[in-house]
Amino acid sequence: MAIDQDLQNLENRAFRYDAQDGLTELLAGTMFFLVSRTIGSPHLAWVPGFLVFPMLMALRFFKQRITWPRIGYVKLRSEKGSDFGRGVLAYLGVVILTLATCLWLFSDITSWDAWRRWLPVLIGGFCSGAFVNMARRSRFWRHWLLALFSVGWGVACSVMDSPSSYEGLRRWALGLGLVSLVVGTVVLVIFVRTHPVRSAEARGDQA
Repeated sequence: MAIDQDLQNLENRAFRYDAQDGLTELLAGTMFFLVSRTIGSPHLAWVPGFLVFPMLMALRFFKQRITWPRIGYVKLRSEKGSDFGRGVLAYLGVVILTLATCLWLFSDITSWDAWRRWLPVLIGGFCSGAFVNMARRSRFWRHWLLALFSVGWGVACSVMDSPSSYEGLRRWALGLGLVSLVVGTVVLVIFVRTHPVRSAEARGDQA
């Protein structure tokens, strides 16, 4: 048990070391911004599902050219095990159950209009799980703030009057995208200014 805990702490330190560049938040913000432009457009409904893989490729591309020349390469363990999958499903289930309970108590749980109005809260709760997972591993305050903003902004967008049924979801994606872009950009600028590119000899030691 102690060995497992030590390994987990080591993995978390490695994740924190690699996450200090802000690139994940920057690219996540870009993805949410692009998604906001497609919501409500039936001919663009396929776009969000195809954004994840290009963003992962872009993340590795920028890591190779910005992050690794400054702090070295960090190989992180993939979170694709059964425990991780069960954790994700449990988190999504809790979000759905919480929203369903609130609709049952304060609205009409059988009304599709009610579910559609509170869709920003549902999606915001889903996405907050990713930020919570990052915060749990990195211990960076910005990840906790993004998780809270994802849910809080979802509530705000659901309460606002919307001219169309999906306008609240569009506002949520746009707001989270812009905030993530700003956070990622600020963190990246600080990272670049405080971590100069290492010499070729130093990089060669890890090659």
